[in-house]
Amino acid sequence: MKKFASILFRVIFTAAVCISGFLLLESPITINVQNVRGMAQKVIKKSVNDTGDSRLKGTLKLAKDFGVEDKILEQLPKKYHNDMSYVSLYNLGVTYQENGEVSAKNLSFPENNEVQKAVSNLLLNKINNGLDENKDKVNQSISIFHYCLFATILVFILAALLMLFGKYWASIILLIAAIGSFGALQFLANQLVQWLESNVVSGISLTTSPILWAGLALGIIAAIIWPLILKLTKKRQ
Repeated sequence: MKKFASILFRVIFTAAVCISGFLLLESPITINVQNVRGMAQKVIKKSVNDTGDSRLKGTLKLAKDFGVEDKILEQLPKKYHNDMSYVSLYNLGVTYQENGEVSAKNLSFPENNEVQKAVSNLLLNKINNGLDENKDKVNQSISIFHYCLFATILVFILAALLMLFGKYWASIILLIAAIGSFGALQFLANQLVQWLESNVVSGISLTTSPILWAGLALGIIAAIIWPLILKLTKKRQ
């Protein structure tokens, strides 16, 4: 009976490691733009100034003179949200390396009408131009990210196996995996926002998913409790 309890606890904690890893790798940090219309105005003005296109300038001035600029911008959504997890970042990186650019679909840009398509094209041009200017560095960063992602998955697998075989130091491995993966995603998200604000437009914020916090909490709690459970079950054997 005591041996059965020991095996049962090992299975439960191994499952906890797997669940924690799944939540931390799948759950997102959300990129938020609270004022899409204001952002679109800035992007349009910046694009006009950068290109020096006299026809585009004339069109923009005409829209203002006739008071239709606001009506046009009303066709854009008020807010924009895009979820970013390890899995979605991996897929985005693979798509970029295959196609040499990102698309509206990759970034969940709305394209339900002509205005949305036009603004989406302006944003994508800015993003892809910025990526193209730093192509070698971007590809290198994507490759490093892929290796780090696979390493993180292996560390979670190692922590799960160590718990399954009743090793005390599984706690240390799990803490490294849980805290490291959570912190790394926060760092990547902040770096991405800084790049977007420098190369595209400002006014972007981040929100961490409660499920991501739950994955971190589960990993830390399991790591803290595991040595106590293991010590208790071994004493009873």
